[in-house]
Amino acid sequence: MKRIYHIVSFIILINFFNLHFVNAQVNCKQLLKKKLSLEDIEPNKVEGIFKDFAQLSECGLDSMALEIISTPPLFATLILPLASSNKITTYQDIFNIVMEFQNSSEFPLLRRSHHASKILKSKSVDLNDWVSAQELLLQIPLDSNEVQRFHSYLKDNLSNDNSYFEAWSLFKNFEHEQLEKTTGTARENVKINTKRKNEILSDKYYYMALPEILKEAERINRNVVIYFTDWGHVDSRKLEVSLFNDMQINELLFDKFMFVTLYTDDKTKIENSPSQNEDKGTNMTVGKRGEKIQLHYLGSEKIPAFILLNTRGQLIRSLSKNINKETLRSFLTEE
Repeated sequence: MKRIYHIVSFIILINFFNLHFVNAQVNCKQLLKKKLSLEDIEPNKVEGIFKDFAQLSECGLDSMALEIISTPPLFATLILPLASSNKITTYQDIFNIVMEFQNSSEFPLLRRSHHASKILKSKSVDLNDWVSAQELLLQIPLDSNEVQRFHSYLKDNLSNDNSYFEAWSLFKNFEHEQLEKTTGTARENVKINTKRKNEILSDKYYYMALPEILKEAERINRNVVIYFTDWGHVDSRKLEVSLFNDMQINELLFDKFMFVTLYTDDKTKIENSPSQNEDKGTNMTVGKRGEKIQLHYLGSEKIPAFILLNTRGQLIRSLSKNINKETLRSFLTEE
C-alpha cells in the first residue's frame, strides 16, 4: 500500500512540473548519468526528482512531450516500469523513452490534443468565438455530435464566468440529470449500453494467456474476439468512440462473444501481472505477449485490428483495414 501511495503521489505531482523548477543552467551530461529507483519516490525526496525531470526539457526534449508522458496512463506504462525494474535506471533511460515518444507518429496528434485541453481549461466561454472553441474541442478529440449538444446547452445556460473546461463538467452533469429523468425501456437500454461499454474497456480477461482465454471460451461456449490496440494510439481512441457506443455492436460483443482487448505497448512484466501463467520467468511483458499473438494470427503489428477465434484457437476471420461500425458489424455477424 505504501508503494502504491508513493507512485500515485508521484504521478499527481509530476503533472505540474512545468510550472516550477525551470532552470536554464542545466548540466545535462551530469543529469543524464543520475540514477533513479522506486525507493527514490518518497515524500521527502520527490521534489528533487520533479526538478530533475523538468530540467530534461533543457537537454533537448520537447516540454510538451514531457507533460504528456507525465499523465497517469502513459507515465504508468512507460516510465514507472523503469524505476520498478531490477535494472539500474538513469535519467538517460528516461530521456531515451521520451525522445522515442516525441519522434513517434502519434505524438503530433497527442500534442495538439494536450494543447487544446490546456487552452480550454483557461478559456472563458464566449459563443461569439464558438468556431475557435469547437475546433479545440474536436482536437481533444470529442465526438462531433456531443460537441453540438454542448453548444446547444451553452446557448441556454451561458455563463462567461466559467471556462470551457468547467462548462463541460456542468454540461455532463446536466446530461446525467436528464438521463435520470428518463424512464422505462429507453433508460434501461442506456444503462445496459454503458455497462457493456465499461465491460469491454475494463476487460476482465486482460491478463490471461491465450490458452487460458481459450479454456474460458470453451467453458462459456463462445468464440473469442480479440481487439489489438495501444494505450497511446490516438486513432484507436477516436475509433472506440464510434464503435463501442453502438448498441448493436455492444450487444454482439457482450452477449455473443468472449471479448478481449490487448494493449501491445503495455510494459507490465508477466510476473507482475495479477494472473500467473506459462510466460512467467521469460521476461515477457503483457504488451509483448499480445504482440506475439497478433503476429501469429495476422503476421502484422498494425493497429487497431480484430481477430475472431474458435475455442480451439483457430482463426475464423480478421479485420484490420477500413474499420468502422459497418465493417465491424459485418465481421461479427458473418456466418
